[in-house]
Amino acid sequence: MKTAIAVVGLILVIALAAVLLLANQFSRKMAALEATVLSGEPLPIRDNLPEAVAAFAWRGMAGATVPMSGTRLEQAVEMRLKKGRDWTPMRAWQVIGAGAPGFAWFATMSAGPVPIVRVVDAYAAGEGLLEVRALGAIPMGRSYGPEATRGEVMRYLAELPWSPDAILTNPELRWQETGPDRVSVSLDLADGPASVTFVFDEGGDMVTMEANDRPAEDAAGAPTRMDWRGRFWDYGEIGGRRIPRRGEVGWLWPDGYEGYWRGEITAYALK
Repeated sequence: MKTAIAVVGLILVIALAAVLLLANQFSRKMAALEATVLSGEPLPIRDNLPEAVAAFAWRGMAGATVPMSGTRLEQAVEMRLKKGRDWTPMRAWQVIGAGAPGFAWFATMSAGPVPIVRVVDAYAAGEGLLEVRALGAIPMGRSYGPEATRGEVMRYLAELPWSPDAILTNPELRWQETGPDRVSVSLDLADGPASVTFVFDEGGDMVTMEANDRPAEDAAGAPTRMDWRGRFWDYGEIGGRRIPRRGEVGWLWPDGYEGYWRGEITAYALK
């Protein structure tokens, strides 16, 4: 009996050590992604932006005139993990590159102090990645490759209202006026450009986002492409920039729109 208890105890110790090792490796991976996104040097301000885009970005600088390498923001978010599910609260933080395209988003779903699920969603060094781990250690899902990269690039583009510095300095972004209150922004990829469209309100703020054919999963979990929508509101100054402090994104399903992410920016820092 004592021998069996000892064996079980040893197995538990080994399992715990393995979980801690994997969690530590995942934490190092997160730190490396953040460093990559923020590794670029500040670049000169562009002089070839559409007037509405330049005006929006300068207003977002909140009086500051020196672009940064990027930004770090914290979020209180809710997500639908599957179509039709209830909202699940998470804490998240994110870095966004300014002079070069890139972002990394890190989210944790906890039960008290225990991180039940940790998520990394990123576009860094030209590659997209989505990875989910139980306890921050045990792999639950991973997405990479050309379709993942396209999806992450589209997310980077859609979240540009949070980074006036990137709008003003990133030379890889191609902006085009598509209507009196609409602009598109694109980034070239190996299999063709990825793009999203923003709609301005009467005050010149970007308030909605539209994109077609973003890589996604259907209700059964199979890969597909779907139309994607988002909105931004509650503009105000936080951490030295004027940005939308709340937002939501969702998919256009055959039976209509359903949001899957909504959140509030709770902290913002220049890097």
